[in-house]
Amino acid sequence: MNISEFDLNLLVVFDAVLAEGSISRAADRLKLSQPAASNALARMRKATGDRLFVRLANAMVPTPYAQTIADPIRQALASIRVSLGTSQEFDPATSQRSFAIYLTDLGEAYFLPRLLARLHRAAPGVRISTLPMPSESAEDALRNGEVDLAIGNLPDLGAGFFMQRLFRDRYVCVVRKGHPVIGERITARQFAAASHAIVTPGGWGHGIIERTLVEHGLEQRITLRMQNFLVLASIVATTDMVAIVPHSVGSQLSQHNDVKLLPLPIAIPAFDIKQCWQERFHDDKGNRWLRQQFAELFSA
Repeated sequence: MNISEFDLNLLVVFDAVLAEGSISRAADRLKLSQPAASNALARMRKATGDRLFVRLANAMVPTPYAQTIADPIRQALASIRVSLGTSQEFDPATSQRSFAIYLTDLGEAYFLPRLLARLHRAAPGVRISTLPMPSESAEDALRNGEVDLAIGNLPDLGAGFFMQRLFRDRYVCVVRKGHPVIGERITARQFAAASHAIVTPGGWGHGIIERTLVEHGLEQRITLRMQNFLVLASIVATTDMVAIVPHSVGSQLSQHNDVKLLPLPIAIPAFDIKQCWQERFHDDKGNRWLRQQFAELFSA
């Protein structure tokens, strides 16, 4: 392949399709039309002589050749983004920079309203994108610059990463107001007899809820498993089910749903909400500014 005749923009489309597993989602991510993204992928297929992706079920799956070139391309693009996107100074009042943050649906509900209110005043041109917290490869996205920060109930990512504790959170029980059995407190017996709704989230965080119920012999009392914490409050508000949620978000959800928060009758350890970033971006002025916003708004 003659690299001087190769359109390097095709690598951006390739990387987006690889990350999204979908041409249409890759097009949305790159703000392209789907035909433009499909045409770019077709051109790269012709240039490489490989199909690159094949459709399997509802996803575009990379070929062995595509998997071989994926990491070098991703690392090269990350280096280019950092080189072109980083300046010596960062002025939030005039910056047009985009930041990507790993957040769960709980994190979006808790952090974004206050953060965006501040950005509206202090950094009107700054753009924020949130991405779902993955169960794997979060370290890679932070390391190569695809994501600026990860925020939530995070594990220790080890060498090469910085973490800052924002606040300590705890779990509480959510029940509907006017529950026929449960009043201003829930006893261990009432808790054990109740039907439970739980969230089985992907990514990091709250799997301890289901593990604790199982450890207490309550697995058969779990009658609803969901994917989203934010819908949980509306389910509880219209049934006699109970649920366990972090207090930080439960306090918000209870303002908009006919539910109340009660102390748990069983022990689940409290946990730290932290922000995490890769050491390569520790001194980046824009990344440092964004971290400062979270620290000022949410540090206990």
